[in-house]
Amino acid sequence: MTLEEMRGRLARLDDARKEFIANASHELRTPIFSLGGFVELLDEEDPDPEARAEFVATMRQQIERLTKLTKDLLDLSKLDADALQVRTEKMDLTGLAEAIAEEFGPTAEGHSSTIQVVGSEPVEALGDPERVQQIIRILIDNALSHTPDKTRITVTSKLQQGEPTLIVADNGPGIDKEVAARVFERFVTGDEVSGSGLGLSIARDLTRLMGGSLRLSARPGHTEFILRLAAPSGVTA
Repeated sequence: MTLEEMRGRLARLDDARKEFIANASHELRTPIFSLGGFVELLDEEDPDPEARAEFVATMRQQIERLTKLTKDLLDLSKLDADALQVRTEKMDLTGLAEAIAEEFGPTAEGHSSTIQVVGSEPVEALGDPERVQQIIRILIDNALSHTPDKTRITVTSKLQQGEPTLIVADNGPGIDKEVAARVFERFVTGDEVSGSGLGLSIARDLTRLMGGSLRLSARPGHTEFILRLAAPSGVTA
């Protein structure tokens, strides 16, 4: 690499760092300002019990958003610094999918949507169970957050061409082509739903860290994220 090429690369890295800081600051500022406004209202006004309860509920939502954003930013900083450690052990994708789908049951019910795990046989894969659970949470949460009520979400685990595969699909409206091309980029969101746009980027980076792949397949009326991981030795389709 020539000196000029090195300078160009450093300049691009510096621009990316500045953009990341600006985006992160914006995402943090919104819930913080919202919380500040509600605190002032509760301090200066005397809302009736119903209004107070509504204010408190909204404040809890903003605190949850801040908590999730802080955790996402911490994960990204570790990923960028190659400081995030993952274990490599044998695990059952079907069992993990069933556990996370059950975890999201109440949320799906609140949307009048359904989450169905397809496949009852164990599908063995190599990776970090905790991080794979994190990826599945991100994919299911993404499906619930960006689709209308009464959407059907399926989580399928299977061996595909000898590779342990997990597919999270929904029959929502689909994803715009321009958004689909950038869906794994940081701070990219596909609609007006509140969110930081970090989850899918983290999911992809975690997958790569475990030697796997995560890709999107979308068409009008159907969206699916396909997670592939390494298979334990001796496992075939």
